[in-house]
Amino acid sequence: METATYCAGGNEVTSYKKWCNPFEVTHVESHAIGVLTSATDEVGITLLAAYLPSRYAETKSLTRIAERFGKGQVAKFLQNKLPTKQSARSGDLGEILAAAFLEEDCGYVIGPSRLIQRDHQEWAMRGDDVLAAKLDSSSKVHLIKGEAKSRAQARSATVEEARDGLQRSDGLPSPHSLTQFAERLLGTVNDELGEKILTLQLEDGIRPKIVTHLMFLFAGNNPTSHVKADLTDYKGDIAQRAVILQVQAHQDFVHAVYERVIADRA
Repeated sequence: METATYCAGGNEVTSYKKWCNPFEVTHVESHAIGVLTSATDEVGITLLAAYLPSRYAETKSLTRIAERFGKGQVAKFLQNKLPTKQSARSGDLGEILAAAFLEEDCGYVIGPSRLIQRDHQEWAMRGDDVLAAKLDSSSKVHLIKGEAKSRAQARSATVEEARDGLQRSDGLPSPHSLTQFAERLLGTVNDELGEKILTLQLEDGIRPKIVTHLMFLFAGNNPTSHVKADLTDYKGDIAQRAVILQVQAHQDFVHAVYERVIADRA
């Protein structure tokens, strides 16, 4: 990822530039930390409430329900898909924001939302929080393994938990998560990318040099000091990036986003 702008570019969905101050970027050796701070929570809530349904349900399903049963039934349908517990909502939103950052700001492919296929609305899915990929100018695959944490107050323990997640499977994407990710790309406009990922996994092998770690922290505070300590201690061969999205009214923000989703479709 380009550290000069920290991938800040044109956004279409979450539109960070519409509700956050510009990235503040610091470096720890070759590693980069980008901090986004909410400037207008209400705009962020509105944008995310419009985006979330597509993360939990297929658009064609929502359209069919609206056409056949009426707009109000869309809200009822989504109530069976969206988590109701604050902790589950918070965790989901952290993953959604991390994936949107990679897709919209950095030009990576994230594949269809994995939240659509999960077994229960309150259960976190196993595997890597976020996987993303893109082809470079020579058509070689680059992978992002992301770990997202959402906390009212992100402490050193939060960063340690994120690091533990990134280090699973020797720091590489877990084989199961990568297989699912590649399979979701097959038969889509990103079929070629999915096939190349499978070729890497099944024949060539995944190497650290084609992987970047992303630690994404969605929090009410700014845990930059803890992230700096983590990156200073990191001795591995995988490129490291961190994004901190600070929303001071974190818990109220999470609650408002999910309640707005239902209200807007009632």
